[in-house]
Amino acid sequence: MLRTVLAGFKARPLRLLLSAVAVTLGVTFVAGSFVLTDSVGAGLRDAVAFETRGVDASITAKRGVLDDSTLAKARQVPGVAAAEGRATVSAPVIGPGGRPRDAAATALSADEGLRPYNLAEGRFPRDTGEIAMERNSAEGFALGGPVTVLDETGGRHPLTLVGTFSRPTDAGLGGANLVVSQETVRRLNPAATFGEIVVRAAPGVGQARLAADLKKALGVPAITGKEAATRLLAETAPNTAGLAKFFTGFAVLAMVVAAMVITNSFTILVTQRARELALLRCVGAGKRQLFGSVLAEAAVVGAVASVAGLFGGLGAAAALQAIAGQETVHLPLTARTVVAAVAIGVLVTVFAAAIPAWTATRVAPVEALRKPAGSTRAGRPRVIVAGLLLAAAAGSGTVALRSSVDDGAGLALVAMVALLGATLAAGPLIAGPVVRALGRLVPGRAADLGALNAGRDPKRTAASAAALTIGLAVVALATTMAAGVEAGRSRGLDEQLAADFTVTSVIMTRPLPATLTDTLTTVPGVTATATRWSFSGDLGEYGKFHLTAVSGDLLRPKVLSGRLDRLGPGEIAISKELAGQTGLAVGDTVRSLRVVAVYDAVDAPGVDLGFALVDVTEQGRLDPTGESYDGSVLVKVTDPDGTRPALERALSASPLAKLSSVGEIKEEEAAPLRETLNLMWALTGLAVLIAFAGITNTLSLSVLERTRESALLRALGLTRRGLAGALTAESVFVAVLGAVCGLSVGIAAAWLITEVAAGDGEAIVFAPPWGRLGVLVAAAMVAAPLAALIPARRAMLVSVKDG
Repeated sequence: MLRTVLAGFKARPLRLLLSAVAVTLGVTFVAGSFVLTDSVGAGLRDAVAFETRGVDASITAKRGVLDDSTLAKARQVPGVAAAEGRATVSAPVIGPGGRPRDAAATALSADEGLRPYNLAEGRFPRDTGEIAMERNSAEGFALGGPVTVLDETGGRHPLTLVGTFSRPTDAGLGGANLVVSQETVRRLNPAATFGEIVVRAAPGVGQARLAADLKKALGVPAITGKEAATRLLAETAPNTAGLAKFFTGFAVLAMVVAAMVITNSFTILVTQRARELALLRCVGAGKRQLFGSVLAEAAVVGAVASVAGLFGGLGAAAALQAIAGQETVHLPLTARTVVAAVAIGVLVTVFAAAIPAWTATRVAPVEALRKPAGSTRAGRPRVIVAGLLLAAAAGSGTVALRSSVDDGAGLALVAMVALLGATLAAGPLIAGPVVRALGRLVPGRAADLGALNAGRDPKRTAASAAALTIGLAVVALATTMAAGVEAGRSRGLDEQLAADFTVTSVIMTRPLPATLTDTLTTVPGVTATATRWSFSGDLGEYGKFHLTAVSGDLLRPKVLSGRLDRLGPGEIAISKELAGQTGLAVGDTVRSLRVVAVYDAVDAPGVDLGFALVDVTEQGRLDPTGESYDGSVLVKVTDPDGTRPALERALSASPLAKLSSVGEIKEEEAAPLRETLNLMWALTGLAVLIAFAGITNTLSLSVLERTRESALLRALGLTRRGLAGALTAESVFVAVLGAVCGLSVGIAAAWLITEVAAGDGEAIVFAPPWGRLGVLVAAAMVAAPLAALIPARRAMLVSVKDG
């Protein structure tokens, strides 16, 4: 049997190669997804290591202040080679267009070993009139040119750009993008203190000893550089956990799609060899020998393809990171990734070959020689399974619509999985009618033959379309949900904001001038203005909350109960979050303020309403300190485009003021969502690629299986182009089947999740992006003929004499 297996490799190189390609693509997606998951942590560790490089000890103070005197004392401690204070201050930059950009500045470390940045161009600042910028932030500025930085009062500080620097992606660490001298930091914020003092040890001094000496000498907490890195990593890791879960979810999707493609490929391969296996039975091979030979062949194919797929996954992960614009590409290869690649490549391949191999051994040799083994029709058990899954989907979906958001979300997920399972189970039942209907819609002999080929083996057709169904279901769900969230926020902002512009401060803690509202009111074309101030308000027995004081009626959040035409003295409107936490309702009283409404608001720059809304006259009573932050002025005009230049001129005397239109606010809010969606499209695109590779593999194996049939058709007058056209039509029909099923499942699941979320007043609506989904379907229709290109060319090579 060993010689038989080796002879089989030699005799069927093409068929095994096609199966190996399917395995390789599947492993590539799995490995690539896991590498991307691990790259999130690797990027964070790289950023933390860069931030703490050269640091042997770190001094922080939860209580008290780290100032110049503390730094001077630290430098006098024995064993200290260098010590630097790190202070970061807000320092908006006037962009090339004349308006402020958010930025932060830090002082240049005198000790080069303690600088968490590398010089890219030019040099670092040497005096108070110079500045270096992070190279991405320096876009639009020229070396040697002027850069105007604003201090916390709005004062302008003209500096000269002398260099740019680089660092790894900060991965949420929030590093400063400006480097200036220590004196310039003091000018920008005279009250700035050090958030941390970092220390480099002298040669021969250990980190533990240095930290202990610093703590004893200064009386403030001091930890080793290694402990500082660990603490920073722990503080930042939760921010990246969501992205890691995102990639892990796609790794699971990759396993499912890859397993389906591999199983389908080997099912076809072993079924085609039924006559050969039966012949081996006739010459004396036992069932166990036969079964073992097939598994051995599958294991070898899976092992070789796993290695290729593992390296392919590394390449795919590198390409996706480069496409996403990451400057540093991380390719961590962990034991988990290797094990997953081997498991999906070898175990799934062996399992895929085991099922048809076991079926082949159950058929009598003579019967197998007389008639090809393998069933092509769906049986009654499949109908029962599909019906049960469909009933489970309908039941869980109905219960989800009547449940709370927390419970309904889980039930909605169960309904989606059940619906997808029902669709896949019913695939062989609907494949025949669907492809026959498509064949009747498309004129021509090629379409008739393609429909006939796809319809006579519905199990194979459904299996080929299944991977595409899963991939497109995920894309449709994600795209529709993202569009729903974006549309919901947009609609909520339109309902909440009756103004055309907002004016905010680029430094949140620095309020806008008190006279700014009066200044804007005098601008021609302005019909109404209103102010909004955030503050920490005392609600008595309920505690302190983030509240908002408003004037005018340009803010109109969605009212869930009560009325909110215009707030007056003695009235308060509360958010649904505050109502849930405190039990307050319309008609209740808190701090002598009567609750007149419960609202649901959209959070966006300049329009954040916090936990409650009061009239500006009540702010002083709820917060005697009178300290406000995150203020804004709302402006309504007759002609937004025509009035904007005049508003910009009116704001020229207030350099901290930032003018934003409603459209710009929407775009700012939607940008992160679109970035995530683009990444999701790229990852799911790999799943769709695997699906089309599965279609190519199926058609290629089908061409080898139907050699005699193709030769007979050629003898009856079918041209080579006609034969290739039939393969292309078959590929298109399979793609249409997968696309329709996938889009239907994805859109239905998105509708259910939207209804569940909207039942609690969430800012999300069901608004399928038909344009984007249409592009998806069009791409699938273009890819289908490409998937048939290789098998069609092979079919054209079939000669009449092969029949």
